[in-house]
Amino acid sequence: MRFKTLLYLLMPLLFIVPSFAQTDALTRELTQFLNVPDVDGAVFWADLDGEQIELAAGQVQRDPFMATTSQHRFYIASSGKMMVAAAILHHVASGQLELDELAWPHINNIEGIDRLENADRVTIRQLLQHTSGLAEYLSDEFDTASWDDPTHQWAVAEALSFAYDEPAAFPPGTDYEYTNTNYVLLGHMLAQLDGSLAQSLDRHIFTPANMTQSTVGANANAPNLARGYDRDGEDASALAWASTLGDGPVVTTAGDLGRFLRALFQENSILEPDMLSLMLQGSRHEPTYGLGVGVQSDEWGTWYGHSGAYDGFEAFERHYPERRATLVILLNGNPAQDGNFLDRAAKILFSAP
Repeated sequence: MRFKTLLYLLMPLLFIVPSFAQTDALTRELTQFLNVPDVDGAVFWADLDGEQIELAAGQVQRDPFMATTSQHRFYIASSGKMMVAAAILHHVASGQLELDELAWPHINNIEGIDRLENADRVTIRQLLQHTSGLAEYLSDEFDTASWDDPTHQWAVAEALSFAYDEPAAFPPGTDYEYTNTNYVLLGHMLAQLDGSLAQSLDRHIFTPANMTQSTVGANANAPNLARGYDRDGEDASALAWASTLGDGPVVTTAGDLGRFLRALFQENSILEPDMLSLMLQGSRHEPTYGLGVGVQSDEWGTWYGHSGAYDGFEAFERHYPERRATLVILLNGNPAQDGNFLDRAAKILFSAP
């Protein structure tokens, strides 16, 4: 078994720990959670109505060994879709876009896009809520091509070419199917509106949420990067850092991701309440998925969030509005065993003493 270290960071000048008993219980649970194959390290972050706790565990690099800290930055894969969706909704609020307009005028300059069946028929809302029926670009063929050149940053048209000439899953608006192609197109729209996807997320998401450690993609030589290892033990970091398309573009810390959730869902510093309300409305085909965000419930109440998983990295996050509580965990591995650590964390944090 690989050697793993565990530490919890107490920073009283920056935040207040809810209780030592809760911290100890969470530490034990995180230690147990990491005693499964295929997970090297993790950072857990929580905010309970202004009181914060942060745990860092394991390693972010194998050779030479480097212990995980709360400052390490992880690729969050599809969790970044929430940020792309929120940026799109900013433009809806400003009148530059309309949810039920065709996306075609904003995407028809993509080379070869006429070969993506129904691309000229889908609306922006259908892209956001995965009711477009567009073919999936993220195929086995794309995965093989990515591993052949892991540092390659795919252009929008290059990536979408893996969906060109493939049949649509269903006519637009008639069903639900989670499809990464939708968010590649939305990311392209943001680039058209704001100069680049990176500029768009920095302006509309990172800056208002005070996410100072967040970037679109990452330079391999940048400090504090967690390396990700897939289930075959391969270092998949380069694939993640080169991912700059709208379906999963963000590298960040657990704290920054938590600040985004609170800025969006609690502080209204990214979207006004009326636009946020639209974001949280699911479709008739999938009531639990709104415009780039999941709306779920458990024994502790309703929560908003998303999850992200790609070779070597996984991210899970929840915001419980009634409890004013936010939970985040970032992993640099892909657990072989199912089970979300946030279920255990919620039980510890929300159960009566």
